[in-house]
Amino acid sequence: MAQVSKDFEFDISPEFIESGKNNHTTRRKGGPYSKDERIKRQNEVYRLHFEYGYSARKISELMKINRNTVNGDVEYWYGKISNNVDLINPERSIMINTQRLNVQRTRLRERLDKAENFQQIQTIEKMIFEVDCKITNTQMKLAESTYRILKEGVEYANDWLKEHKKEQRRITMFDSIAISKKAKDKISKIIKEDKKKNNF
Repeated sequence: MAQVSKDFEFDISPEFIESGKNNHTTRRKGGPYSKDERIKRQNEVYRLHFEYGYSARKISELMKINRNTVNGDVEYWYGKISNNVDLINPERSIMINTQRLNVQRTRLRERLDKAENFQQIQTIEKMIFEVDCKITNTQMKLAESTYRILKEGVEYANDWLKEHKKEQRRITMFDSIAISKKAKDKISKIIKEDKKKNNF
């Protein structure tokens, strides 16, 4: 992960910094936190983890709070996210995530234009590369998720058909085998006749 240079001003929200000024020692131990302080802390952890991609260890160092507290906040957000994810139709969630990454990339590109030295340029370019990798990885996950859900659906349907002693079986559109043209024509003919016979 790209490290931020000393010349590069890290954007931790002023509200969080102000709220922690009077309680530095307490925060280091992980609490206690008032409700408002906890919400501010969790929101900051969300921003640093999901927008910047920082690990719990890095966030703990930057925010000067216990790593276990950060881990708890990260788990809290993953729990909230999982409750809002549609496992049957994950495309919407993945598109939203991709859009957020694109917004992050645009912000970094704007900062790159304002960079004043080579170290800043190099740091921001590494961050942009990491965002690009995340976008590619997200798109790959979408493809994998689509295949997995389709495969599980077909397996479930075939189990049901077998249990109810039905003759039909399903295959996914991803199933493929190498066959001759003659065999393909025969299979296509069989499928066509079977569909006509069974009104599929």
